[in-house]
Amino acid sequence: MGVMKRVVLLIVVAGVLLLCVVAVLRKGAPRPVNAQPPAVPSPVAVTNASAVSNPCPVSVVPPPLRQAQGMNAATPAEILPKGWEDFRKLREMAQLNRVTAAMENYTLPADVLAFFEKEIFNRQHWDVTRNNMANALVLQETPNARLHELFAKMLADETESPVWRDYCLQFLSECLKSSADPESIKAILARYAQGKDGLAGTAIVQIGLQEGAGRIKSDEKFSQQLEAQLADPEVVTPTKLSILGMIGKRNDVRLLPLVRTYATSTNDSLRRTAMATLGLIGTRDDLPLIQPGLTNRNRAVQMAAKAAIARLSPREKSNPPH
Repeated sequence: MGVMKRVVLLIVVAGVLLLCVVAVLRKGAPRPVNAQPPAVPSPVAVTNASAVSNPCPVSVVPPPLRQAQGMNAATPAEILPKGWEDFRKLREMAQLNRVTAAMENYTLPADVLAFFEKEIFNRQHWDVTRNNMANALVLQETPNARLHELFAKMLADETESPVWRDYCLQFLSECLKSSADPESIKAILARYAQGKDGLAGTAIVQIGLQEGAGRIKSDEKFSQQLEAQLADPEVVTPTKLSILGMIGKRNDVRLLPLVRTYATSTNDSLRRTAMATLGLIGTRDDLPLIQPGLTNRNRAVQMAAKAAIARLSPREKSNPPH
């Protein structure tokens, strides 16, 4: 009988030791970040060290958890809009289809719009899903007059993907026609347009579009800025392409000498775009620069050269029928 008691005691001790070893190993293992989506998406990830349970509690009965100051003891369940109750359970493709269908409704209920304004911050969605949420918000018959603040916030967040920030810049510009604060949008577009990255090119294009719509009036300083950026070797190629196109769109003949330098560029994209711009605002004197493009190995350069020559060459008058 005494032997049996000692065996049982040894088994219990061994079990306790095993639990402690497992607890120590668990403590050293990394925990996945954002393994589960938050109930209410937020652009700011909050880490609460007190929320991690002690892997090896001292007492058998754990003490009651402390309630965070200003927080309820239980997190209230998320209330989704009518018809969207199952949205969290859908696969991403099904979520995209649901959002895309809503995008076609220009008078969405207020609760759906409020849901989109929060959910658009959720980076677990595909960019195209977030894009269509943005479209739904912008295309409303009566859009939120402060909607631009949403896109400005995501645009300023450098932890967002470059693609999504580019989208936000475009949507920000789209908000200009219905915004309660158009001057802030103009200021943001102007600031990003001065850069050297791809966002600068997008901002420049948006300024050009808003100029055409009569919502922005640019002065000579904008032309001087484009000139400096086009001559700057540190400005990325996509932005230079946007600038070359913008020069043609704005009929900025003052910058023709700089455009001509790109008509012989070894970069096919820059050369093609420069030729297209010369076709719009150049003169017949530019034909010798453009004609070699007809035999370029790149098909797009050939087509741009052909179109530019057709624009600049005088059209032959057809003889009237006898």
